[in-house]
Amino acid sequence: MNKANLYQQANGVQRRDAMEILKEYAPLISCPRGGEEVALLDIGCGSGDVLVDFILPVLGSRDSVASLGRVMATDISEQMVRHARESYRQFKTIEFDTLDIGMRLSTAQLSRWGQFSHVTSFYCLHWVQNQQVAFTNIYNLLQDGGDCLLVFLANNPIFDIYNQLSRSPKWSKYMYDVEKYISPYQYCENPASEIEDLLCTVGFQQYQIQVRDKHYVYEGLDNLKRAVIAVNPFSERMPPELQDKFLLDYIAVVRQMYLTKSGNDEPDCNLQFISPYKLVIVYAKK
Repeated sequence: MNKANLYQQANGVQRRDAMEILKEYAPLISCPRGGEEVALLDIGCGSGDVLVDFILPVLGSRDSVASLGRVMATDISEQMVRHARESYRQFKTIEFDTLDIGMRLSTAQLSRWGQFSHVTSFYCLHWVQNQQVAFTNIYNLLQDGGDCLLVFLANNPIFDIYNQLSRSPKWSKYMYDVEKYISPYQYCENPASEIEDLLCTVGFQQYQIQVRDKHYVYEGLDNLKRAVIAVNPFSERMPPELQDKFLLDYIAVVRQMYLTKSGNDEPDCNLQFISPYKLVIVYAKK
């Protein structure tokens, strides 16, 4: 299964939020005019489209990446990196590489990566259980005076659905490590306070933290299914004949949670699935 390709086709909520937030934060992160070389690190670049379509235009020019200096796009998934590298091979100055931001980087690794004037990350950090290590790495990867814009989920119904399905005897053996795939802030009453403590602990002194209530509407059952398949970390552990059954059970839980906007007698193509979530936006400067 080409999950990278599926992700790029079903990441509507990620693209919408990235576009809105980058437009809002552009005055803070856009490059100064004065010939100063800019180095960008994007963490969790996925299929690469958010970087190319939204981040690069804010920092410089989508069609003239060379003017930005060094651009490094990273993801924990080798498959995502290969897909992004192939999809955007015309951008010769963008380097694509694997990086696990949740593993502490050694001095030698930090030396190899170098430091960056900007670090961005969209819809990645909620997959990282050791938040302190991730924020420490980000701090160490920034140049003095550099800044970061980090956007990730505090909570989302998908994590509750994973939890519920993992308790089913039918699925438990495929979801034995479900806690690894649930946002560290899913059940946190005050995520902004926890994140502020983290920022201070790793060394940031200038920062802004927002936690916003958002929602996204999936139009029709097929659109919801594509989105679920694209990010589901458990399906590849299952025999092919069980993957569709898992998806049906997932949709059943969605209905039980009253996340459908139309009545149960509506045709599948007319159903609307509501996904309410809390989104964390962190802007910090070293």
